[in-house]
Amino acid sequence: STLLRHVCVSTVLAQVGAYVRADAFDLTPVDRIFTRLGASDKILEGQSTFMVELLETAAVLKQATPRSLCILDELGRGTATFDGCAIAHSVVDHLVTNVPGCRALFATHYHGLVAAWADHPAVQLG
Repeated sequence: STLLRHVCVSTVLAQVGAYVRADAFDLTPVDRIFTRLGASDKILEGQSTFMVELLETAAVLKQATPRSLCILDELGRGTATFDGCAIAHSVVDHLVTNVPGCRALFATHYHGLVAAWADHPAVQLG
């Protein structure tokens, strides 16, 4: 989560012309930064942690463009393992298929997800 946040802050700083502490920094300007980090609920509004996660993820998927930066951390943790992995896989698939060129950082604990996308030409693992 800290690395993902650092990438977002560095991107904003670089785009406004501020100093970015780095040995090297190649920037492709972004039109928007989308984040899906942490766990929270809106229980008084009738929204569980899982529902909030899905609504935030849906907003990312609807609004992301090929020039967007999307940060997704531990997507699908608010539900059962297989359901969470399926959600995470679907999100990666949507971004790769429907938003080509979108830069996304996706932190996950689903090892199967990493294995499934390891050989895809539009995905870099690191």
